[in-house]
Amino acid sequence: MITVIISVDPSTNFLYSIVENMKSNSIEFELIEVHPNEESYKSCIDNISNLPENNTILFLGHGQDNQIYGGELLDDFPKQPLVKRNEMGIFKNQNLFLLACDSASLIKSSFRIAKTNKAIGFGPLPTEMKEVKNDKKLATAGITLDTIELFKQAINETIILSLLEYFKDESKDFIYLKDYLKLLLNKRINKAIFEEDNRNLADLLFNMKNDMVIY
Repeated sequence: MITVIISVDPSTNFLYSIVENMKSNSIEFELIEVHPNEESYKSCIDNISNLPENNTILFLGHGQDNQIYGGELLDDFPKQPLVKRNEMGIFKNQNLFLLACDSASLIKSSFRIAKTNKAIGFGPLPTEMKEVKNDKKLATAGITLDTIELFKQAINETIILSLLEYFKDESKDFIYLKDYLKLLLNKRINKAIFEEDNRNLADLLFNMKNDMVIY
């Protein structure tokens, strides 16, 4: 069983491409949208709690090293923690893929609490210019909005292809998923350098690949 959780937020709209590609490729999954209201947050948690063991859960949204977030509606409903570090046990005996900023650190620090089968997480994934400006290293690298848009496209492209490859054969495990995603990221990095002459995009993709962890 596959469950996709996506936080409804203007800044995460681009991730719906992953959902649509899974649908168009006849991948069967349950979609849980975390809308910017308390009722939707609670409903999502209830749904996760009732999932069968050995499910594959894909979370698409925002995160920090101590939590993942639910939906946001600008000033009307600021994003709030959906699952905090000390609540990661809700994913016990599941295969967890957290496509969220700093989810690698969250997985590392909560591993004993979560007791997941396998979990994949990432480091910083700057998909907004404000995230670039808040990072001293990125802020001085000359990253533009165009670079960010290309990075978002590359995230979708590599994640979609790796998930489709993983889901078409039930015998494959999360280690295969991580290795295949790294292969695709390497190919996309080479394209950014040798075909597009875009070192900043290549650096963002390299960081995405290098910071990815599996536990």
